[in-house]
Amino acid sequence: MFKQDKKPTHILFSDDDTDDALLFTQATDLLTSPVLLSFAEDGEQLMRYLSKGVLPDMIFLDLNMPVKNGLECLAEIRNEKNLDWLPVIVYTTSDNPKDIETCHELKANLYVVKPTSFEAIIRTLKKILLIDFKHQEFPSMKNFLLRID
Repeated sequence: MFKQDKKPTHILFSDDDTDDALLFTQATDLLTSPVLLSFAEDGEQLMRYLSKGVLPDMIFLDLNMPVKNGLECLAEIRNEKNLDWLPVIVYTTSDNPKDIETCHELKANLYVVKPTSFEAIIRTLKKILLIDFKHQEFPSMKNFLLRID
């Protein structure tokens, strides 16, 4: 049970994989911190959601989405004055060094290779929810990649 005075962390989960969205939802249900989840199935849907004015506390962004991919969305978010502060956690299956480097250059806050077990998803979420992105300096490449398996 959550304390009534604890405001939920609003996460916008942007990924076209319904299985990943379901696992992410189930994992957040098991956390002790309250989480409010919103979803976008592609990059255009994500950008439309962000244009409506009710902004999340953070975005979990897949790179491989239809219509508009995660890199395009990340660049667009960082180029918008009213969105550039928003923490963006790249949450993807890609461990390609070029993808990691590009996301770092585009100023994502964190790069997470999707965990392979349900328990690792929970551990990853717990770790991320402890980060104070508002007061954290932009991470060096050494602290940019998070992989928990």
